[in-house]
Amino acid sequence: MKKILILLFSLLLAALALPAQEIRNIDETVVIRPDGSAQITQIWDVNVVSGTEFYLPFDHLGPIEITDLRVSENGEEFVAEGDGWDTDRSREQKRGRCGIVRKKHGVELCWGQGDYGDHVWTVRYTVSGMVMKMGDYNGLYFSFVNPGLSAPPQHVKVMLVNETGGPDWTEENVKVWGFRSESEIFVEDGAVRAESLEPFRSSSAMTVLVRFDPDLLTPAVEYDKGFEDIIQLAFKGSDYKDKTTFGDVVVWILVILGLLLLTPVGWIILALIIFLVAAFNYHILGWKFNKKIFGARRIKGWYRDVPLKGSIPAGYYVLSKGDSMTDWGKDCSNRLIGAYFLRWVLAGVVEVLPDPENKNRVNLSFKQQTSFKEVLENDLYTMAREASGKNLILEAGELDKWSKKSFKRMSDLPSRAQTLGRKWFEDRHYTEKSDRLNKEGQEQARHLIEFKNFLEDFTLNKQRGAIEVTLWEDYLVFAELFGIADKVAKQFEKLYPTDFAKLSRALNGASLYTVMSYSNSISASALRNARVTKTWSDSGSSSSSSGSSSHRSYGGGGHFSSGGGHHSFGGSRGGGSR
Repeated sequence: MKKILILLFSLLLAALALPAQEIRNIDETVVIRPDGSAQITQIWDVNVVSGTEFYLPFDHLGPIEITDLRVSENGEEFVAEGDGWDTDRSREQKRGRCGIVRKKHGVELCWGQGDYGDHVWTVRYTVSGMVMKMGDYNGLYFSFVNPGLSAPPQHVKVMLVNETGGPDWTEENVKVWGFRSESEIFVEDGAVRAESLEPFRSSSAMTVLVRFDPDLLTPAVEYDKGFEDIIQLAFKGSDYKDKTTFGDVVVWILVILGLLLLTPVGWIILALIIFLVAAFNYHILGWKFNKKIFGARRIKGWYRDVPLKGSIPAGYYVLSKGDSMTDWGKDCSNRLIGAYFLRWVLAGVVEVLPDPENKNRVNLSFKQQTSFKEVLENDLYTMAREASGKNLILEAGELDKWSKKSFKRMSDLPSRAQTLGRKWFEDRHYTEKSDRLNKEGQEQARHLIEFKNFLEDFTLNKQRGAIEVTLWEDYLVFAELFGIADKVAKQFEKLYPTDFAKLSRALNGASLYTVMSYSNSISASALRNARVTKTWSDSGSSSSSSGSSSHRSYGGGGHFSSGGGHHSFGGSRGGGSR
């Protein structure tokens, strides 16, 4: 019995030690031709640990046909067997070969995996009827990546490329929507790009809906339903807005009637009461702070050390949760990104470059590849590098432009910072299950406000003593989060002119005040643009360019819907190794 148990335990350990199936990346290029057909090229970067073949199932094809499968690896073409693929062969018999299995309502594209381990396959096939004439428009509604693959892909990118010979694709003549994953989709540089924002889950898919104006191409296939029918089918259960219903009209009528019942005098009296109560609590009683967070509504005194171990998310969490009355509390999300930018500049991670076109502006070089312990800081730095383009220099307007396209990633930063800030307290056992901090946590939170008092009253504190330049750098970062960076910098310059000059010399001749103002303004603008775009996307507030008001989703691209996208052409489940 002992030997049997040892054997079973050894087998269990061996099973646990086996490498996991991986699909690291799927890069797909879809070349659209004048007749609506498409030549698809996929690059699969995978690690296989089991099975004899890799397969891609496509169902619900309707008038669509998939043909001409070709597969290659390391420049060597596989033997193409056409429609005669036999799935019951051994791994060795399938090695270096590919073929198609025809089913009643779809197909399976198959190829031999060969040896277990890493592979990068190039897969090509032709799809006739990818774009079809659908009533007054031409439409594409296709699932490019299935849910339920043998391993969820870590990254997916699909590019629709215009080789129709017709007009360029723009946001005006091409409308796009995406479904069933954390991804984004845009019309940009004359193409349509759909790309994942985070690793897929087993239920994730990449389903794309595109509407082309009729003059862009001439599809050979005409579908028996109009595009309006397709869009209603796709939108069912999605985050996109369906057409206005009778219930919507009733709700709006009730809201308007309710507003009419309130006289102007009533509005004025209600607003005056709210203002007087708030002013009395704030100015007379001094109740500025949330007692659940700080343990007190009034906080006086000074704290001279950098609070919360220098954690920007912890500071942001305390300010956003603890103070709902003052601007520096409720609006500190507008300064969150600026605080990180200033930290990088002062630490020398980001180089300041004079802007040749405007002396009151600077450019920021993100050429240094670096990593941070904090995941949010890492992600923000990566976003800034992406926004800075090929030269990795963040110039005027680049962060704004990037944030409009990647609004989900940018607009999520404050909520992510708040989550990390709460976790900072939880990890240190300062918080209860609710939002109320215990006594030790409240003391740490009060230190943040006491530190702000210290910075504001620094010149009045006779016991302040000398402060090192490196500590001033930390002071300025938190002062940026408070919204008093200019005031603190002026005190620094007045009391320690030599140290201030030394710090300024590291900025390549740019004024520290210019750097602070610029980093704050571009980050606040980027966050504002991302929020506006996200709100627009979520509400679907603009109608499509067709002038039709039947759907309020504007089709200008943005974040995928988590739901919807049902009954798409090619839509299936499964695939990968078997």
